[in-house]
Amino acid sequence: MNFHGKALAQYVAYALAIGGTFFTVTNAALAQESPTPQKIERVEVTGSSIKRIEGEGALPVTVITKSDIDKSGATTAIELLQLVSANTSSGNISLGNVIGALTFSAQTASLRGLGGGRTLVLINGKRASGFAGEVNGVQGVNLAVIPFSAIERVEVLKDGASAIYGSDAIGGVINFILRQDYRGAEVTLYAGVPTRSGGAGQQTISGAAGFGDLTTDKFNVVVSASYNDQKSLDQRDRNFSNTSYRAEIGLDSTSSHTFPARITTGSIGAITVTQAGVAALAAPNNCAPSSFINGGCRFDPSSYPGVNMIPNDKQLNLFSSARVQLSGGWLAYATALYSKDESRYRIQPAPFSSSFPYGPNADISGAILLQPSSRFYPTAIAAAAGVGGQPLDIRYRSVETGLRDTTDTNDSSQIVAGIKGSWLNWDWDGAYSYGEGNIKSHDNGGKPLLPPFYALVNSGVVNFFGPNTPDIIAKLRATNFVGDALNGKSKNHGFQGKTSGEIWNLPAGPLALAVGGEVRKETLSQRYAPELSAGVVAGYGGTYYSISASRDIRALFAELNVPILKTLEANVSFRNDHYSDFGSTTNPKVSVRWEPTKTLLIRGSYGKGFLAPSLFQLFTPQAVGLTNNGTSDPIRCPVTKDNYDCVTQFNLTTGGNLLLKPEKSEQATAGMVIEPVRGLSFAVDYFKIRLNDVITTGVPYTTVLNDLTTYGNLVSRAAPNAPFPNLPGRILKILQTNTNLGAVHIEGLDLEIHVKAPAQRWGVLRFDIAGTYFLRNDAQNPDGTYSGFISNQNGASTSGVIPRWKHYASTTLDSGPWAGTLGSTFQSGYTDVNTDNDGNLRRVSSMTLWDLQGSYKGIKGLTLTLGVKNLLDTNPPATNQATTFQVGFDPSYYDPRARFLYASARYAFK
Repeated sequence: MNFHGKALAQYVAYALAIGGTFFTVTNAALAQESPTPQKIERVEVTGSSIKRIEGEGALPVTVITKSDIDKSGATTAIELLQLVSANTSSGNISLGNVIGALTFSAQTASLRGLGGGRTLVLINGKRASGFAGEVNGVQGVNLAVIPFSAIERVEVLKDGASAIYGSDAIGGVINFILRQDYRGAEVTLYAGVPTRSGGAGQQTISGAAGFGDLTTDKFNVVVSASYNDQKSLDQRDRNFSNTSYRAEIGLDSTSSHTFPARITTGSIGAITVTQAGVAALAAPNNCAPSSFINGGCRFDPSSYPGVNMIPNDKQLNLFSSARVQLSGGWLAYATALYSKDESRYRIQPAPFSSSFPYGPNADISGAILLQPSSRFYPTAIAAAAGVGGQPLDIRYRSVETGLRDTTDTNDSSQIVAGIKGSWLNWDWDGAYSYGEGNIKSHDNGGKPLLPPFYALVNSGVVNFFGPNTPDIIAKLRATNFVGDALNGKSKNHGFQGKTSGEIWNLPAGPLALAVGGEVRKETLSQRYAPELSAGVVAGYGGTYYSISASRDIRALFAELNVPILKTLEANVSFRNDHYSDFGSTTNPKVSVRWEPTKTLLIRGSYGKGFLAPSLFQLFTPQAVGLTNNGTSDPIRCPVTKDNYDCVTQFNLTTGGNLLLKPEKSEQATAGMVIEPVRGLSFAVDYFKIRLNDVITTGVPYTTVLNDLTTYGNLVSRAAPNAPFPNLPGRILKILQTNTNLGAVHIEGLDLEIHVKAPAQRWGVLRFDIAGTYFLRNDAQNPDGTYSGFISNQNGASTSGVIPRWKHYASTTLDSGPWAGTLGSTFQSGYTDVNTDNDGNLRRVSSMTLWDLQGSYKGIKGLTLTLGVKNLLDTNPPATNQATTFQVGFDPSYYDPRARFLYASARYAFK
């Protein structure tokens, strides 16, 4: 057996061990259970427009029911999807990503690790609007728009490139089915709190009401509303994130931009100067609020008061649905939803030095020079260093301008109105949909306007090494930019229509056909504040320009279901898309479903996908950004050991590219479902995706710096200068505009086991486990070679991982009014981002988390629930990644609230 086979066997054995006792107890009950006649009803399932008898189809679809959602303990869509093994932390964006990064508080899914832009999100089978705050690395649908309390079920189509919904669904499709046909009313109160100190409590209130019966009243109306308030949590309030320096794992994400400030002239270092003018070299007892680390003063953002790890997030969702029965069996329907998500977060004060030039082309020096005429000039220290009487170059952390404080407000709305019914023995459905998303990012303070700020700090009146007077502090804070940094809007509206029916009776069954089409228009408008376009606001790392673009899209699709034998059917479909800016493309899909016995289903599919560049990727103007903190010049740093070259940040030129080509994919699945006895089923599906012409934000700067022989042409440098005239000059900027770069190859297995059976005296016992095992996730390098990223983050420039194996398992016992669920999430370990201090690869350990929930329904209309997430209060695996501002762990897959107790009460009025 090869390595993959052994590893897979180990993970499957581990998963099965969770339910081993369960199988032993319930096997006899399963065998004795007698079948119950069921009403046969044809329904439409995600992945097909042809109605058929409900059950397993030719495509792998995971269905998360309302009961599953309630027992998971999840309270938001992004939290629920963390339990789906096909959704990886690599490529997704959560609220944790907003800390120290420009994501505008987006929350996106990432099926197969392919990111939000390649994961199609539907609401009741209709496209949801894209994110109005799209920036590099942040694409797709903001899941905050999903009215969580109104979800009836979630269907996850794990086979991508859907000819029915869109060839751009390369990673797969997530279809949120919202409530319909509900009668009565209910209200739910929820409250939760971590068992560790520091805050991060959560409160939710939701309610729903429905009236009217389609059969008797000829109408039904449902309305629901929810409000969720998640309090913030600071990084220093957790022992796994309260420092950015952990030498034992090779982590150093501290900064040389300190307060008291550092003097680079003469390599003096950090000093302290009182208001009386007494100067001294900083030492362990006078680095505060910086920290004494590794023999000197460094700024440790993780330990600084008020630096968030989780933002304060407030989310309002409203949803309504109306259906009216018309004559002749026709049905008019309409749905409307509105969401508002407000996220406020604070990060460390801004750094300033000559390392950060500014302006539209980063052509204005960011140097702070302390002149000898200033009363804060350290005369004796400068003289001792041999630089007396010279202007001193300062590296400064402006703590007195305050924490960088931002509020992102995302609101979205979607309206769908249509009519459906039967005519001439065909099912018809036509609808108009309009979706709109808005983003407002508002700066509350802590980000100075650079011209007045530099005029003040270079005037000699500011003490960089100790406390300033209230008057100087007020003048420093008066330079802060306060106002809207971005106002963005995205729209997606158009018409969709389809019809399906049986066109011929073959010996094996009816030949069924579905045809449909849609026309829609996409628009994106982003208006940045003039100060950001001028590149004169601290904390943004560059310039940002407004964009206004749109495109028209037309699509036609057809699907034919062919019964070859009584037990064998094939489904053939194609989709033609026409983009006003890219022309036409036609992509086929074929799938096969074979059921040789009533206990065995064999299935497979093949299809092609097409993803046009987004409007942002095409049209956003080029701007200046920054590398992550801790980047070094591999040529100059070993020699100069200078702060300009070592453990710093370099300018990046980023932006759109009108010459981008569409991404194209080929994908295939093959699998089987076995149901040896009623109530027990096993499913395994192999998947393979080949994605070509992948659109990326240029050659990663880490790749550029690791291979300057190949990519040196992407680096702009200053002229060589003393005292190192034989070295190339300092790095000025690295080119990283959008480009098509190579291919990605993905292969893996999805495994599911479901057991449900009476447990004799105890009630009904259920065991479910769903896991994904990646065989391959290889990304092509610019030189044509491939690098594997399964369980390997070494050298990665993004957060999140693609684990070799990930699963979620749950065991539930329902006994009369009582119910209990024990859930477990497992993710295998991986190779860390950076080496340890000895240059050796280090391993990040696997993670197992347990959740427990109990509920009681013994009082009419009332459901009481008590639960705990992360039952054992397990810390996250330690990692030395520095690609996010939260370090010591990876916030893309671990909830830093740690053990979290919650309780809810739901009362239903009938």
